[in-house]
Amino acid sequence: MSEDATTSIGAKRAISPANPAAAEALAAGATQKRMRAQTARSRKPRQARKAAADHSVLDAVELLLKEVWLSGRTSSSTAELPTSFGWPAGDQQSETLFCRNPPVPAKLAGGEPAECELEVYIHELSERGMGIATRESPGELCELVTRGGRPWIFAVPFTLSGERARVRSVRHEWGYTQTDLLGISEQSPLRVEAPCKYYGECSGCQLQHIGYEDQLRFKHQVVQRAFAHANPLFERLTVSPVIQSPLQLGYRTKLTPHFDVNKHSQLPEQVPIGFTRSGQRRVLDIEDCIIGTDAVRRGLADAREDARSRMSTFKRGATLLVRETNVATGEDVDIATVPTFKLKKDYTLDPKSWVTDVVGDLKFRYPASSFFQNNASILPAFTGYVRDELSRWGRVLYASDGSSNGLQTLIDAYCGSGLFGIACHKGFESVLGIEISNESISCADYNAKMNGVFNAKFLLGDASKIFDKVGASADRTAVIIDPPRKGSNPDFLDQLIAYGPRVIIYIACGVPAQARDIQHMYTRGAITIDGQTTNIEAKSEAVYRIEGVQPFDLFPQTFHVENIITLVREG
Repeated sequence: MSEDATTSIGAKRAISPANPAAAEALAAGATQKRMRAQTARSRKPRQARKAAADHSVLDAVELLLKEVWLSGRTSSSTAELPTSFGWPAGDQQSETLFCRNPPVPAKLAGGEPAECELEVYIHELSERGMGIATRESPGELCELVTRGGRPWIFAVPFTLSGERARVRSVRHEWGYTQTDLLGISEQSPLRVEAPCKYYGECSGCQLQHIGYEDQLRFKHQVVQRAFAHANPLFERLTVSPVIQSPLQLGYRTKLTPHFDVNKHSQLPEQVPIGFTRSGQRRVLDIEDCIIGTDAVRRGLADAREDARSRMSTFKRGATLLVRETNVATGEDVDIATVPTFKLKKDYTLDPKSWVTDVVGDLKFRYPASSFFQNNASILPAFTGYVRDELSRWGRVLYASDGSSNGLQTLIDAYCGSGLFGIACHKGFESVLGIEISNESISCADYNAKMNGVFNAKFLLGDASKIFDKVGASADRTAVIIDPPRKGSNPDFLDQLIAYGPRVIIYIACGVPAQARDIQHMYTRGAITIDGQTTNIEAKSEAVYRIEGVQPFDLFPQTFHVENIITLVREG
């Protein structure tokens, strides 16, 4: 039986007199859909705003235009690289005129479906894996840019550089148009078949159409470009190859499916429970997520079933939690006394419950709703790298000054439940962690005791005030900072520079923010690149060399990449 026939029979059964509730729900839903379509066509198109645009797309566009211009310049040309393309530098009026006047219609701007379809060439990928495309072929684009023109850009998901794609323009942004991918006309040799049946519709993964080795190369390039964008001098940095995840699928220890409820148009079994559709705000129904661990995938099935059984109790919808945990077998067993190899994998759906994560031979307990790294398979290597860097530079310091004991104090800013402070405590006389969450401090204290770590203490407070509480000599101190995705803040960085620890390990889940923070330190005269510092009068007393840039792939199949930078103070 064909799929169309199946759909038709299902639709007839749904509106039959035997199921009047479903008939009413479907009729109401159809009416609402028609009303929304009419409203969209009559609505005045919104004006694009630069502040609301995806700046990873804007950054990728500027990089593309510079590369195209350089590639099209003749060997005899003496022209300098333009500081702006399409309008004079600093001419905000001309920029606004261009960026708010797209040359094509779009679905959400009232365009008819047929006129919103077009074919584009993919030239580049943004740091988020979004294809940067134009209607111009590579040759036409080069000719346009080298004579001073600027193309209109299309952001196309799930594509690769060098491909030609059929797209539907959906929403206009600042100088570009968001699109839906309809098909690939010319395919890149790097394209592979995605392992997930939801890929291309679900927004959770962005790189499943790329082989894993090429995903690692892409993420390596993301780190390089983030630093070059922050400061051209940073192009000289050597970025090590990305350390890969032991698991490329089945690695994620936490999922947060969600759903929306419209009681007038949906029955419980019709409510999609899953993740946001790509390029939309609607939820895509997801029965299984292959990047989740086996325990999390079992938990997802139970979470969906439980939510449907209680659907009438939700007014608007909810976000569910599925989190892996390690449990001890038997009753009334204190998990703190059980060796890690005797624990077994399970899951919890209760945000208020406590979970146990295992990192090598260490155990960490924390509330299920709290933050903790979501790829347990790579955490031994991840924490091990930080530990090895601290040990390496401690030995170097000891060798350069035999009367001392190398690094003596470790400060773990943004310590959370104590992951890095506990994992790296050996070799230090004392470890000091600081966190703004009282709950996290309690977890860190418990975890230190559970793992037999007695040289660590954890204090409640703002990381920006941490150095007020440190009595140790900066010459024998190392600092780990692991801020949120938005990065650190200038006040903290200035205090860090003023304190001047001998070694700084900066762990980042947001590489552009990390690059921005390193650039802030450079502007303060605290970073040297090949012996060169910024030309300012009041330079920092503490000047750091960047001794290591090491990316890690904690989230295969997605654009996310973690990065660890080692800073060592000179003198």
